[in-house]
Amino acid sequence: MSFAERILTAVWLSATTLSFLASLWVPSPGARLFLDNTSWTLAFWLSAFWAWRGWRQAPPTDRALHTGLLSFAVLVALGQMVWNVQVALDWNPFPAPADLLFLAGGPLWAATVIRATFARLSRDRAYPAALDFGGTVLALLAFTLVIYLPSGGVGSLAVGTVLVLYPAGCLAAAGVTALALPTVGVRIERSHMLVLLGLLGYGLSWMQWNLMVISSTLQPGIWFNASFTVSALVLGWGARSLRFAMSADAAYRRLCDQVMNYVPLLSMTLAAVTLVLLFVAPDGRAGMQALILACCLLVLLLAALRQTIVVSLLNRLRTAEAAVLRNEEQLYRVAHFDALTGLPNRRYFEDALERAVAEAARDTHSTNRRVALLLIDLDHFKSVNETYGHRVGDALLSEVAQRITQLLAGQGLVSRLANDQFTVMLLRPASRTELAQLAASLVEGLAQPWELSEVGAQYMGASLGISLYPDDSANSVELVRHAHSALHATKSAGRGSYRFYIEEFTQITRGRLELRRRLHNALQAGEFALVYQPQLNQQRQTVGAEALLRWSVDDKAVPPDEFIPLAEESGLIVPIGLWVFETACHQMAQWRAEGWQVPLVSVNVSTIQLREPDFTQTLLDVTQRAGVTPASLVLEITESQLLDESLYAIALELKNAGFALSIDDFGTGHSSLIKLKRLPVSELKIDKVFVRDIVADVNDREICATVNALARTLGLEVVAEGVETEEQLQLLIRMGCERFQGWLFAPALPPRQLTEQWLQRQAPHAAQ
Repeated sequence: MSFAERILTAVWLSATTLSFLASLWVPSPGARLFLDNTSWTLAFWLSAFWAWRGWRQAPPTDRALHTGLLSFAVLVALGQMVWNVQVALDWNPFPAPADLLFLAGGPLWAATVIRATFARLSRDRAYPAALDFGGTVLALLAFTLVIYLPSGGVGSLAVGTVLVLYPAGCLAAAGVTALALPTVGVRIERSHMLVLLGLLGYGLSWMQWNLMVISSTLQPGIWFNASFTVSALVLGWGARSLRFAMSADAAYRRLCDQVMNYVPLLSMTLAAVTLVLLFVAPDGRAGMQALILACCLLVLLLAALRQTIVVSLLNRLRTAEAAVLRNEEQLYRVAHFDALTGLPNRRYFEDALERAVAEAARDTHSTNRRVALLLIDLDHFKSVNETYGHRVGDALLSEVAQRITQLLAGQGLVSRLANDQFTVMLLRPASRTELAQLAASLVEGLAQPWELSEVGAQYMGASLGISLYPDDSANSVELVRHAHSALHATKSAGRGSYRFYIEEFTQITRGRLELRRRLHNALQAGEFALVYQPQLNQQRQTVGAEALLRWSVDDKAVPPDEFIPLAEESGLIVPIGLWVFETACHQMAQWRAEGWQVPLVSVNVSTIQLREPDFTQTLLDVTQRAGVTPASLVLEITESQLLDESLYAIALELKNAGFALSIDDFGTGHSSLIKLKRLPVSELKIDKVFVRDIVADVNDREICATVNALARTLGLEVVAEGVETEEQLQLLIRMGCERFQGWLFAPALPPRQLTEQWLQRQAPHAAQ
């Protein structure tokens, strides 16, 4: 709060307080009434001023909520101004114009809260919440009616309706606000309590005021009249800092769900108390009694309906989960195991190797943290396969897998890497000598004759390449590459043997260190550039583009898979990622200014960026400065990131802010399909490793078809990455895939080339 605002608030509060105190002591009833109205007018406008300050400071995601609260405060203040005019004119009908303004605030705020709540809920959660809100409002209405029932003195239906709506509207608004917080999972803060107390104060004050009107005991200049002033000030002060953000704490959200389970019980309890009061009331109109009874019965009906929906939802979830669990293991095996040999496939092997190397890198205290990789290539398999056919070749591969497994006797992980290539990963081998003995036994064992029923004995040896981490490889990628180099050396020397990878100087390690050093100054030196790879639909029309980062050092391009991990390790991914986002936004604005039709632009986001404080607001600020909307951007987040429970709330916040979310490299992680159902995403990107062999590999075809079917079920769009041939494209189209990206259409292009080759001009009126 600024100094000027503090002075203004102090003067305003002082004037309000003095007006009220003076109303207690002046003898004239007319003067007391004037001072009461003065105190209320000042308090209501101060409340509106504070609500306006809160509206100005509210983030975009809470702006609509603050608009409703500001409208409530302004309507009350305007109602008081109209009331002052009525008093000055000595014109006091009931109901009067001032009543319309006073009455509108509560329902307007309740509707705003309900709308904001449902915007943050899935459809399955919205139905029970709607019934909770309805039951609570009806219970409060019935309770308010039964309070007035024994009072009598209500001259007409219109008067009675207005008298009931005054407290019922404010109490219903308070009840809806109290329910919305645990429904959405908002962590309760002081501002929430102040707004609730203000609404309750208004409701109870109006209830007592009306009872005094009915009993003709209302008079100016009494202590009770301060309740309106206090309620207004408490509500306005809470509105200054009100926030409606979902808590990232999963345990707290579970606690909120448990609290919401008791809401029907509370509504029914209030309805039961109301019924007791109804039957013990000494007098009352038959029509009002019937209305109260109807409200109570509706509360019971809504509570029963709510529980029925919840039970039905739980049953559907259990059924779906059972079906998913039945198919999940099968899907996992299809994705990670070779159908022919039963061995782990390339994806499983690469994932296991990466984890093993990462664990070895962290284990700095161990004297032996080696990871050994043996790459086995069958000699002359191609000749056997072409001579006797694929059926014989497949049978031979199955025999090879069994023999390798038997020769290893439980040592290491055996995988089928490609057609006739197998791998063995060993953790903590004792020495190179032990590895040499194992390699020799494999070479000897695989050189023995193969007895095949259809063609008799066949002789087919094997060649091996061996590499070790950290002796001659800095990471899992280098470990595989060096094993291939060693295998190539073995084949060049005559096959049927093995070779270790040996490099006297660690050029790769030195290169990584140099890249890390250069990376610190790359942003300031302007060495980064963005290129854009178009995304096309089935008609080959441009429907999107992915922004990809490129880095050139001394006019030489550095592959992203080399410098992105370095940027994440050093924390530089945060400023680099922000630069990428800003550059993409400004490029979109420039394209639009030049008259191009700008498609959706996808930008990759790192886990480290997602964990940055106020990340969503930072992105919103960038889009506002650039003059683009969040809806024109797609944030690509990897599958493993979205499955992290701590990042789910951040992803939901990004979606609520207007950004579209896409799961990048889908299928390479370990998704639970139940978790996938609740993720706030609109798009899946099939990883290029599934598309690469889709024509020849039936497993990859099944995976791509399954992903497309799953996406249709969940209402998600699918983008296939790495489409390089017309055959791949046609297969994906037949599977139902609608968007594609890859070298078949275009590589990643500089902005100017993208506009010239893939974007279209806007219509003249759109360009203006």
